[in-house]
Amino acid sequence: MTATSAAPAAAKKKTPLLPKSLQDRALLDEVLEVPATLDEYFDLLPDCEYRIDYSDGKIITMGYASITHEALVGRLIYLLSGLFGIDGPYHVLGSNVSTFIPDARAVHNPDVVVLHGKPQHYVHQGKKRKIQTLLNPFLIVEVLSTTTARFDLGIKLPRYKTIPSVQHILVVSQHTKSVSLYSRTNRPNQWLNVDVDDSRDGYVTIERKKLRLADIYKNIEEA
Repeated sequence: MTATSAAPAAAKKKTPLLPKSLQDRALLDEVLEVPATLDEYFDLLPDCEYRIDYSDGKIITMGYASITHEALVGRLIYLLSGLFGIDGPYHVLGSNVSTFIPDARAVHNPDVVVLHGKPQHYVHQGKKRKIQTLLNPFLIVEVLSTTTARFDLGIKLPRYKTIPSVQHILVVSQHTKSVSLYSRTNRPNQWLNVDVDDSRDGYVTIERKKLRLADIYKNIEEA
């Protein structure tokens, strides 16, 4: 037997599915879809410096958000905090709250989440630690951009409706002053959809509270 055949085979180093740092991610395409298992997604999630979704057997990342997008997200967090209050059972959360959709075995990151009561989690035991993703959002907000609109409306919106705790889904346009509100009705699988584009006097009603378009878009210009 030769020395070469007796030596153990060198272990192959596994190539990372995606870079973990935001700096390295910025060098790649704006939209990336990488085939992966759900376990591989959860292994990457804790150390990833940017938002990643998991959908239909792929890790998906949409790249940088525009200033307008982030301004609208910040404004909506502010307005919803005022709408629901900061000393009651509602909690307004930002976009780093990953939400697990059991029926689709998917994980998505809404732009804003409102939680009612205590959080419930899907717990995944990863290689290094347990990873928690939210199971019971009450209200979900998505701010649409050219890059994300098809994914948000075609994939994420129907999935959000399958989460039993979700009562409202607010979709806010980045490029036009218009919003769509989807509210669960008392009838199974039936939702009420209200579209509003009156930027001066228009509003949507959430839990008997008015959210005005003029407040959402005030001093926010498309960038």
